[in-house]
Amino acid sequence: MRIALPCLLLGVVACGTDQRPDETPPAPRATWYQDVAPIVASHCMGCHQEGGIGPFDLTTYDSAYENATRMLDKIETGQMPPFDAREEADCTPRYTWKDDPRLSPDEIATIQSWIADGREEGTVAPLPPLPKTDLPGITQTLAPAVPFTSAGDRDQFICYILDPGATTGEWLTGMQVRPGNDLVVHHVVIAEIPPGTDQDALVSQHGIGTPWDCDQVATAPGSFVVNIWTPGNQPMQTSSELAVPVVANAKFVMNIHYHPAGGIAAPDSTELDLRTSKTWPKKMYFVAPIGNAPTAPQLLPDPDDRIAGAPEFRIPANTAAHTEHMRVTIPSLGNLTDVRLYSVNPHMHMVGTHLSATIERPTARGTDPQNECLANGNWNFDWQRTYIYDAPLQELPSVAEGDVLDLRCTWNNTMANPFVQRALADAGLGAPIDINLGES
Repeated sequence: MRIALPCLLLGVVACGTDQRPDETPPAPRATWYQDVAPIVASHCMGCHQEGGIGPFDLTTYDSAYENATRMLDKIETGQMPPFDAREEADCTPRYTWKDDPRLSPDEIATIQSWIADGREEGTVAPLPPLPKTDLPGITQTLAPAVPFTSAGDRDQFICYILDPGATTGEWLTGMQVRPGNDLVVHHVVIAEIPPGTDQDALVSQHGIGTPWDCDQVATAPGSFVVNIWTPGNQPMQTSSELAVPVVANAKFVMNIHYHPAGGIAAPDSTELDLRTSKTWPKKMYFVAPIGNAPTAPQLLPDPDDRIAGAPEFRIPANTAAHTEHMRVTIPSLGNLTDVRLYSVNPHMHMVGTHLSATIERPTARGTDPQNECLANGNWNFDWQRTYIYDAPLQELPSVAEGDVLDLRCTWNNTMANPFVQRALADAGLGAPIDINLGES
């Protein structure tokens, strides 16, 4: 036995390398500072930094070295960076997306080579500037005068009237919603109420900056939606060619959906950052929520409907791949002409897994095909965002009266879906239940 052990060790050493003692190891194909850090700074460090929302830091060589395989696994599986738009055989949009954070095949190959070759540090060098997630050029911030404390055991819809002070009218080119407590803020809808509508009555009844229970989304004649914020979304921004009109003396209504937080009473003071301009744009920007059809003819039948021929928006408990299919015909757009689709913002609450949207035109129109995919991808409640087409204004997809938007949404209402587990815990329930159409 004393003889066998040294022989075994010698055998392992002999099989480990055929390199001669005087040979220099091959140079690594990639190093941290020269090759990998610029990629990680551009795509990952905005979240993965000290105090960021990422679960670990990637801004130093040591932390990147320790988390390298974990990082690569999330990148290769498409989980990171968080961007759920997908190109699939049945639905691939005509245009790519602005600010697409996904890594290119070459960038992924660089990280793979760095890890395979031993995660070499390289020559120490400054990191590139980290991407900024705040709205640039903020002109003012609107804040509630009185914070609101949610009950934590049920869905609540609370509104504030906020005054942008636009006495002569201006153009909004950017808005960022900053939730004061992301534990309970589910989404925020910002609507503009011009003077001469119900604005005076609302201000007289509720005041400026004080919360009131507005049940669902507060609306008034002449009001229109300016922005919808959802968790994970970037600031609403447009170029100088495109802007939201802020009518002289208009007010904003900020409608906040607070969702249950397991009985925790959570104080919140959500604020709005605004960027405005006096320059007239080429086009006006507005938001149109489309979907949520409760019945036929917009809502189509599905195999889980309880009565044949009577479509119902119901996601059955313990169903892993339930799909609802809607077809919405665009009504008259009044005096609006040459209407283009600038961006899409999917929203499916907690249980959704996938969404796709196509447009069907009566015929091809200009450079637009008769039918095309508008948006397609997975769904993750924690990483919602607005997807903006990467195309000039005059080439964006057009929409007109009579066009049909075809929407398909899929849900996983089983305990295998971690978001179902979260929703049940927040609501104090122990097993999945049927889910019907609604805000809660």
